[in-house]
Amino acid sequence: MPLEDFLMPGENIRYSSATPVEYQGAQYYFLITDRRVLWHRQQGLVFKKDNVISENISEIVDMSYSEKGMISKKGIVNITTSRKKLEFSGAKNSIMEIYKELQNFI
Repeated sequence: MPLEDFLMPGENIRYSSATPVEYQGAQYYFLITDRRVLWHRQQGLVFKKDNVISENISEIVDMSYSEKGMISKKGIVNITTSRKKLEFSGAKNSIMEIYKELQNFI
């Protein structure tokens, strides 16, 4: 099923990560629309199953960026909403780009 089927009417994708990011031990593609933040991944070899998680941009209260590691640095973005805390990690350049894009929409 294409990702566009998970968008609300009139919702447009503003940013899509080039490489997957890690969220709760799994690899997801990170997307920012004009209304929400989405994580998307497909599972299965023969029978594909979509896994989509979303949060409204308006519910984001706080956001921070940090780095971990000495030689191969890993970027980490922490997002706090009114209900929960989310943590994404991955390659430093990729995560920094996501953080900068999120700052433009918040």
